[in-house]
Amino acid sequence: MEDFITNYGIVLTYILLGAASILAIGFPLKQLISNPKKAKEIGMALGGLFVIYIIATLLATDEVTEHYEKFGVTATLSKQVGTGLFLFYILGAGAVLSVIYSEVSKMLK
Repeated sequence: MEDFITNYGIVLTYILLGAASILAIGFPLKQLISNPKKAKEIGMALGGLFVIYIIATLLATDEVTEHYEKFGVTATLSKQVGTGLFLFYILGAGAVLSVIYSEVSKMLK
């Protein structure tokens, strides 16, 4: 009986996860199609994120020291980790600066 419930529970979970994924992707796409002005704004935001990703990739190095070679770190993996760190630093600094700007502008109003 436990195997029956477990097997069908897993299948039901996969079905519900698939439905939720389709709905989570479908509804925003429907909104973008019905409101093209917002689609343009979202496209510009995604383009900006892509530019930040390119900058982070250019800043990251693929250097691997002897210490990291022992752990199987390759040049590609090192470049990917460096890119992720630079993305975090750039986006984190942007978030902090936007909060500071928002608070200072509220004080001055």
